[in-house]
Amino acid sequence: MASDDNAAENSGPERDADFSKLEEREGASGSGQSAEAGSDDQSALRKELEETKDKYLRSLAEFENYKKRALRERSDLIKYQGERVICDFLSILDNLDLALQHSEADYQKLQEGLQLIHKQFVDLLAKWEVRSESGVGQDFDPSKHDAISKVKVDDAKPGTIISELKKAFFYKDKLLRPAEVVVAAEAEPEGDIRPEQTEEGDPE
Repeated sequence: MASDDNAAENSGPERDADFSKLEEREGASGSGQSAEAGSDDQSALRKELEETKDKYLRSLAEFENYKKRALRERSDLIKYQGERVICDFLSILDNLDLALQHSEADYQKLQEGLQLIHKQFVDLLAKWEVRSESGVGQDFDPSKHDAISKVKVDDAKPGTIISELKKAFFYKDKLLRPAEVVVAAEAEPEGDIRPEQTEEGDPE
């Protein structure tokens, strides 16, 4: 009977209280572990966020440097775009200076030197795809010819270019400068020549 009484006592309110305390301790322990795990996750997220922010700032700085460098290079390209052409023309200037230094020594050599310089100049223009075009003998074309005068001639069709002061120049397919030309005008028919008049206004 005593053992039954002890068993009854162990299964009473005291045992229920012990179970409650155990559950509280387990609950407290679980809450602590959950809080600790949550804190670790937040730290990891903060670290990842800082790393992402750092990468973004570095990329932004690199892009800004690239833009500045590209703008500087473009500005230099525009500023010095004629550098290669100028360097090519310097050799012509050197030859011209040399010819002028010996201009009084021999006229024949001076003439030969000037012809050589002229050829060098034309070849250089061709290198840069610049070409000239003579309009003599062609029909007048207002898109590439400027008529500075008209002359009545018998041996040329009216509207034909009979001489030119300046040739037309083209850069690739673009007109750089129109030619300045003299155009043949239509001659007056002989029947339009009127006899001289007297002072009274009647033909003599």
